[in-house]
Amino acid sequence: MNWELIKHKLCRLIATTAILLAGAMVSAAAAGSMPLWAALLGLFASVVLLNAVCGILLGAPSRTAEAVLPATHKRPAVQLQVVRGGHAA
Repeated sequence: MNWELIKHKLCRLIATTAILLAGAMVSAAAAGSMPLWAALLGLFASVVLLNAVCGILLGAPSRTAEAVLPATHKRPAVQLQVVRGGHAA
């Protein structure tokens, strides 16, 4: 498999896990089975993890496969005429 595909799937798995864990911590803190300070610490860690994962996923793509080459030919200029109503057509 391609390394980019593996990295993308792994980052999506980590992001989903972090979001589900954050939801579980909020529910546990609301129910009273988890101390508020532990839930806040876990939510902070979840935000940091999501930030890292999104940074990896949205990082600059490799320039080798998607190199943009300049155009080799010049496009002809299009002449516009003003027609009835004052709009160019």
